[in-house]
Amino acid sequence: MKTGEIVFFAVCVAFFGFMFYEGLDLAGQGRPGEIGSGLWPLLALGASFLLSVALLVASLRKARRDVGSTEDETPESIAEKKRQRVTVTLSVVCFLIYMVVVPWIGFILATLLYIPSFALALGERRKGILFVSPFLLTAIIVAVFAKFITIPFPKGIGIFADFSRLFY
Repeated sequence: MKTGEIVFFAVCVAFFGFMFYEGLDLAGQGRPGEIGSGLWPLLALGASFLLSVALLVASLRKARRDVGSTEDETPESIAEKKRQRVTVTLSVVCFLIYMVVVPWIGFILATLLYIPSFALALGERRKGILFVSPFLLTAIIVAVFAKFITIPFPKGIGIFADFSRLFY
């Protein structure tokens, strides 16, 4: 067990705890009696904080259990670590490209392109999953956030904005 995992989860706990505290002012935002845009960030941050605490506790327990054991670096473990680094790097690159592209082509098209590219970066190769999941997840996200909660998404520029207006 490396201490990097424990440090990462501790940073996540601190970050989400701080953001939750700072976001408490949002609780009164929105229309009275509705779960609006003021409450959703608090729900997401609270869930993230609790999950980070759970992962930190699990990492600490695992570290305590593995105190006496030593791991030898085998060629297989080195190859696995390299594969994990490539996966993380590709995932981060996909996300950064997504963040840059969303304002230009809009949320819907960017998400339809992002989901399969991110799934490929994570190692998904089933064609059915790669084809169906972008449409299904994008439709669910737009239905819940744009229609139900009425949180606006970036529409894009030019013809992309016209396309986005067909949906919200």
